Amino acid sequence: MAKFQDRIYPLFKLTANNIRRHPVINLISISIISIAMLMLILYFLAYSNAARIVSAWRADLRIVVYLVDDIDSGRMLSLKNYCRELDEVMRFDYVSKEQALENFKVTLGDNSNFLAGLPENPLPASLELLLDSEVAEVDDVERLARQLQRQVGVDEVAYGSRWLRQLFSLLKTVKYFGFLFAAFLSAVTVFIVASTIRLSLYARRETIRVLHLVGATRSFIALPYLFEGVFQGAVASFLALGFAYGGFRYFKAWLQLQVPQWSIVLQLKFFTTLPLLLFLLLGTSLGIAGFLLSSRWVRQD
Repeated sequence: MAKFQDRIYPLFKLTANNIRRHPVINLISISIISIAMLMLILYFLAYSNAARIVSAWRADLRIVVYLVDDIDSGRMLSLKNYCRELDEVMRFDYVSKEQALENFKVTLGDNSNFLAGLPENPLPASLELLLDSEVAEVDDVERLARQLQRQVGVDEVAYGSRWLRQLFSLLKTVKYFGFLFAAFLSAVTVFIVASTIRLSLYARRETIRVLHLVGATRSFIALPYLFEGVFQGAVASFLALGFAYGGFRYFKAWLQLQVPQWSIVLQLKFFTTLPLLLFLLLGTSLGIAGFLLSSRWVRQD
């Protein structure tokens, strides 16, 4: 306990004095770190929600195989067995002509009355194939669709090729460029933090030189500024997370008012406890990294 009071306590006291004596410099540092952290947090927030939505879309990726009207039971059984053996297909459901008409009536809702006058059911029976989420290329889906189209008893294969191309293009963008952009943004953030702390140390260069002249050790001089960097990073992280959470809640509420029928809004989530702690740790680490990259004035003799 005595060692703590003799060695550690004076360092924390000196850190508190530095923060109290230079409020403007600390305010500028915290503001810049907060802005940089906010950009990083907003990016990962957008990335995590986009990945969640895309995963939900992929989980419902389907191919619809429309059958000819005169398909016999033997050919139907053969086609079902063929679909069951496909590696890309998780499961499939048979939709009869009657069920297809009932589903269409449900889709139309109050406008389904005109179907009552139809002389016969115009809708074909079909097989709805739910694809495995591991299918990562649109070319694989198109190849599978061509294989199914060549089967006897198949009239048409529908899989939304244009929509799928857009979906898989988004997947590639998220997968190959997302973390690259995050790494670039992190590097820019460290540079901003280092530049800010460098200015802070430069403004106090005379004080640091005096401490060297009176015989203070390098660690005694450096540690208060290191603790100050930790303080700036931690406070900036709290502020950035607070602004991000407030902005997220406002944006989600606004989106629900503008497009209440859009189910994607319900899938938007903020960070859980573990990512929040990681961002706090990251902000603190940025303060430490900025000090380490900018401490040449502390190292001067």
